[in-house]
Amino acid sequence: MLGRWSFRTLELLVDHRVLIPRPETEMVAGLAIEHLRKYSRPVRCIDLGCGSGAIALSIATEVPSAAVWACDVSAEALAVTRANLAGLGRAAIRVTVCEGSWFLAVPEELRGTCDVVISNPPYVTRTEPLSDDVKNWEPHLALFGEGEFGDSFVNHLVDEADSWLAPGGLLVIEMAPSQTAAALERAEARGFVARIERDFAEKPRALVALKPALPSASASA
Repeated sequence: MLGRWSFRTLELLVDHRVLIPRPETEMVAGLAIEHLRKYSRPVRCIDLGCGSGAIALSIATEVPSAAVWACDVSAEALAVTRANLAGLGRAAIRVTVCEGSWFLAVPEELRGTCDVVISNPPYVTRTEPLSDDVKNWEPHLALFGEGEFGDSFVNHLVDEADSWLAPGGLLVIEMAPSQTAAALERAEARGFVARIERDFAEKPRALVALKPALPSASASA
């Protein structure tokens, strides 16, 4: 009702054009931030389906070495991202906003160079009961996944992320607890070193998948 929402260290504009960020998503953002802080060099991160910009802008704010690409297929959602970006301060110069569907929004020159790919994609099934305030307020484009189990977008991200990540890069995807086992199996089948992280309610909530680093010259000698 107030049009504002707290997310980690930020106060964001949030309206009917975007999802209201959940505490689970704060945890998911934290997983990416923790990984990026391990580097002593500039880092690159792609946030796919950025909505209000909550994840992308938190990463830019909390990781001063990070360049972030905030991507969404919805022009209306990106208008909210840009509004929030305008209030971000100096960190805003490290955020690039891109419109398009998933990786199609990402500049080709980023392929194989990203340290984190992160997403909170639509993953709710059409048959899942939702409260009226969610159904009537939040955009269905950002809520509902495709396919019988609502995980088509999750699967797409797992399948495509490897070619965008640098060796040692991390894929982080929020999803429904019922989707995590299949996502873990899918990621491992594609060569990721993967695990499932639980949310604050101890429910399995996020896939965290590491692209193995290249062996060092000394190790391969």
